[in-house]
Amino acid sequence: MVRKESTVVHEITPQQQSLDPLTPEDKLSKSGLRISYRTNRDQNQSMPHSSPKTVAVVLSTMRSGSTLLKALLATAHDVSDLPETNFQAFADSAQHDRLYGLSDEPILVLKRPGWFNEIGRYPRLPTGLNLRKIVLVRDVYENVLSIRKMAFRHLPFLIKTGIGNRFFCERYWHDTNARLRQITEADPQTTLLLRYEDMLADPITHTARLFAFIGSAQTQGIDTYGRPSAYQWGWGRDDGGDTIKSMKVQSPRPQTYTDPELLGTIKSSPTVLKLRRQLGYADLPWGDQEPQPEHHK
Repeated sequence: MVRKESTVVHEITPQQQSLDPLTPEDKLSKSGLRISYRTNRDQNQSMPHSSPKTVAVVLSTMRSGSTLLKALLATAHDVSDLPETNFQAFADSAQHDRLYGLSDEPILVLKRPGWFNEIGRYPRLPTGLNLRKIVLVRDVYENVLSIRKMAFRHLPFLIKTGIGNRFFCERYWHDTNARLRQITEADPQTTLLLRYEDMLADPITHTARLFAFIGSAQTQGIDTYGRPSAYQWGWGRDDGGDTIKSMKVQSPRPQTYTDPELLGTIKSSPTVLKLRRQLGYADLPWGDQEPQPEHHK
């Protein structure tokens, strides 16, 4: 697939809002450089910053496929191809001109998952825009497995200990996705909910649906994409793993449950089980019966 050409201008000033070049772990201990990116596919035909654009924000937990989704949408010639960009930095209407200046394409796609330290506050959405919200969810078991690998990548001996399971499941996965579900129900006309598993199983259908939702001229669904021409995928800004570099949506693998401690944490949580059902996920092995309170005589 031929990628559209882009030029990125890096403006590094302490005053600019962050596009989140740091990892979630680093964010808690580092601050400083703020990096802005602007892509110009054709510098001689730049769109004025004041021109109306569609801004599509991808809302999700970490490790839910947002880099893949962004790469698929960026294949359309009227959609931007930006690195992970914190759309929350543009919540103030005074920042709209700077937002429009990030890329010349008429449709801007910005993605930045919620972080651990943003539970209860994520997402802070820009207002006064032609805004489209894509809520991307991933089932709790696989999502938490992937999150643990990321969170404990410098302490790999902790990955299989079960440490953090309840926090990751009940506080992070549940509370973040419950908030995103509320946003979907409150504004269904401008919000589309997509399960990561459905995107893998039938990317042609779901990308066609997404292109139509954001108003792209692209009508045909796709299952391949190209490398970004103006930046590189990498941990801390986007997915830096090997799968994203395959340039093709990978078919979902058969679901297995090899971590009994994690599965037990999920099955013992009424709130997690209830949200799974509300998001349309099938019962876990041996049913999804919510734990019942004990009755003492």
